[in-house]
Amino acid sequence: MKTSRRVASLALLWSMGGLGACASRQTAPEPRAVQSASPSAVMQSTEGGFSVALPEPVSKESRAQVTDVGEVTLHTFVAVRPESDTAYYISYTDFPPAVMAQAKPGDVVSRASMGALESLGATGLSSRPLTLEGFPGWEVEGIAGARRLKGRFYLVGPRLYQQLLLHPEGKPPQDAEGFFESFRLDPQVAAMLSGARRS
Repeated sequence: MKTSRRVASLALLWSMGGLGACASRQTAPEPRAVQSASPSAVMQSTEGGFSVALPEPVSKESRAQVTDVGEVTLHTFVAVRPESDTAYYISYTDFPPAVMAQAKPGDVVSRASMGALESLGATGLSSRPLTLEGFPGWEVEGIAGARRLKGRFYLVGPRLYQQLLLHPEGKPPQDAEGFFESFRLDPQVAAMLSGARRS
């Protein structure tokens, strides 16, 4: 099952809020946290079954997307900090349970992360498996021009969660780790989705 079409909308992030603009790249930059103008607030998606700390405002969109396994709905949540040329992205997609039951969860999240890099034209720098509350996940880091990205992908039953942060190379936002570590699943939704199926 191909994943690159599932994450094609991530390319939209590259052009949002100036993220597609050229930026001068410093030689051997030392990563430094960028002060944020707007503090993050915890956003909860009842339908999505998750919560996460994001700067405000958050734009939400749901749209149909054709994939190799049929039409699915991609639900996205995006926050942009134009002053630091940074974008925070969360999405979830429910795939047909019968198809996902035949797939190996670790392979699904690994391929999703590679598809995200591909759709953004990024070169992978690192990748590793991880878990979230017992569910399989994958973390990837990459670079495309003067932009750095970090993403985490989790599979909860037939639902794929994607969490991405894009920022200028060498200038991670101060809340970068907080953004990733704040992502939580609603236990009731996770139980309903998984039917006790874990990694």
